[in-house]
Amino acid sequence: MAIIEFGTAELDDILDADGGRVGADLVADGCPIPPVADPVEPLTAIDGHRVRARLDERLSGWWAAGLAIAWIAIFTTGVALEPAPADPNAAVPLVETLLVSGLMIGWVVMATGFARRRRYGAMGSMVAAVFLVGMTFACPLSGHHTGIGAWWWFELAGSTTLVGLSGRALRTA
Repeated sequence: MAIIEFGTAELDDILDADGGRVGADLVADGCPIPPVADPVEPLTAIDGHRVRARLDERLSGWWAAGLAIAWIAIFTTGVALEPAPADPNAAVPLVETLLVSGLMIGWVVMATGFARRRRYGAMGSMVAAVFLVGMTFACPLSGHHTGIGAWWWFELAGSTTLVGLSGRALRTA
């Protein structure tokens, strides 16, 4: 608010004395004026960090291997526990196609990112896990399975665990 306190002539004198540069070292009325943001850098932030090129940064080998093992263990166990469908044709074809396609695309991005040890692998894991949560809810809602049993609770816990692990990998990598 120090700019409001100055008249335009006083502000022009300050800017001319500083060579037209407004920086953190320029002090007006005891309050530092923050530097002007670089117009090339985006100001969007996640957890206080700039987003630009963050998904192409390196992902630790522990996160890549750990998420891959978690996916294999949780997904295969869920498939093994799931009972035979009550009505195989009950699923809504468009919704089923969208959910399965999202899961597959997420897996491709995840596998590519993990192989290159890049953070976009964790983002692919997050996307695939969100689609897996959607598939978990769609099964009993569409009539594909007629009840909710222990298998469904395992799939719900497993898919939400994968969402949480992927989010954690994105924040810590």
